[in-house]
Amino acid sequence: MRKLVSVLLMLLVFAMALAALDFTAVDKLFDQGIDNQKVYDTLQTMLKDAKTPVEKSEVLWRLSRICVDLGDRMDEKAKDAKFAIYTEGENYALQSIEANPNYLAYLWKCANIGRYGQTKGVMDSLGKVKPMKADIRVITDDFGVVDSSETWYTLGVLQNKVPGIFGGDSVAAISYMRASCDTIPASYIYGGTYMELAEQLYSRDWSAKKRASEIEKMKKKWDKETKSNFDKYAYYEGSKGADAYPIWTKTKLSAMSDRQEALVILKYAQAVYNSRSNHTIADDKSYAEIQELIDKWTK
Repeated sequence: MRKLVSVLLMLLVFAMALAALDFTAVDKLFDQGIDNQKVYDTLQTMLKDAKTPVEKSEVLWRLSRICVDLGDRMDEKAKDAKFAIYTEGENYALQSIEANPNYLAYLWKCANIGRYGQTKGVMDSLGKVKPMKADIRVITDDFGVVDSSETWYTLGVLQNKVPGIFGGDSVAAISYMRASCDTIPASYIYGGTYMELAEQLYSRDWSAKKRASEIEKMKKKWDKETKSNFDKYAYYEGSKGADAYPIWTKTKLSAMSDRQEALVILKYAQAVYNSRSNHTIADDKSYAEIQELIDKWTK
């Protein structure tokens, strides 16, 4: 009898394992970036099949993520449609957090809000800035996540776009963007991330001498901050000192100007793109925009 019970329990566990949602295929389809509508539709079906709060949460944050991509691909003039999809994405993230709190839900909540703000205009969405920063603090400080390129990118763009009087910080933005570039997963290209950092550096326009001085100041603040990852990474540019070598060049940070490094970053991004055999639509778009910037900056 005991053996029969044991066998039945094993079969039950096995059946439950088979019934669990498998995200392998839908994640692969998302990474390919070919048919995001199919990803969306598949996740909607999976949401109906989700049986536990954890499964629901996993589906919901993925729906939030795909909403960002769907909105990004819409025509810039279709603002109402963009607002609608980003709002939908934010709601999915909120539901994911309610079902089972996880940092990815907080991340894609912020990403949707950020896109909404970019579409609506920064000055019309300033009320979202503090809540977004609070959510990112949850990611970096409560969950302790510091290797999420998307998180640092979202924060870097936010800090750069928001005027200083309303809490923005264009210098800290560059540190966050450097962290974003340094944590890009090996299997991704993320040309837009490199381009964002390059554009921020080009706009800041510090000389090599000023960089050397300011980066050493950041190094001291980096070493001193021990309580908050969010606050500490505002000085990430100085984390290894002014004589550090970024991944895209064998020249020290202190030996080049912002605009010199900006061009190097763009050429590095092109090299990354050219080293890969598979490219998404977003990869191709970023590559073309990067070439335009290189042409513009080298005239």
